[in-house]
Amino acid sequence: MNAPLPPIYRDCRRLLLRTEEVVRRFSRYHKYTGEADLRQQAFTVMRRVHMAVYDRPQVARHVQALVWDVDAYKLTLQLAIDVGAFVHGLGGPGKPTSPGFAAFETAALLAAQIGKQCGGWQKSLRGLAGPAGDASAGSPAGGSAGALRAQVGTGAQGAGAAGPQPSAA
Repeated sequence: MNAPLPPIYRDCRRLLLRTEEVVRRFSRYHKYTGEADLRQQAFTVMRRVHMAVYDRPQVARHVQALVWDVDAYKLTLQLAIDVGAFVHGLGGPGKPTSPGFAAFETAALLAAQIGKQCGGWQKSLRGLAGPAGDASAGSPAGGSAGALRAQVGTGAQGAGAAGPQPSAA
């Protein structure tokens, strides 16, 4: 029979479902811009973890891509809050029109958890492959946008950047 699915699979599914719930409550203005990107990236993360679980010969390639996909989701989520997609307003008598900060926080924590799981999965695969030919060296550590900014050198020097920072090799 089939082996049970790893926890990251379950968490990616929860992220997809949570994202669907959240974007339904975006205001009309944000619904057709940020909503489409966020939904598409959540679907991409789910598809990628599915490929990583079931395409065993290519698992390292899929996990590396998954790290980047989760990082892209977190970036889009941050941009959505920056443009006000999560600002809680009232559309009538007690009827919220936007999901509010709690919905953002839930999605962000879940995405961060998935990023940590991706990083652990990637490290375990590196240990199996050995140090030679590590194709995942250019990926963000644990999928964090802060580590990516530090690698690229865009000037974000650790002010609130979550996750491990890359070492000078």
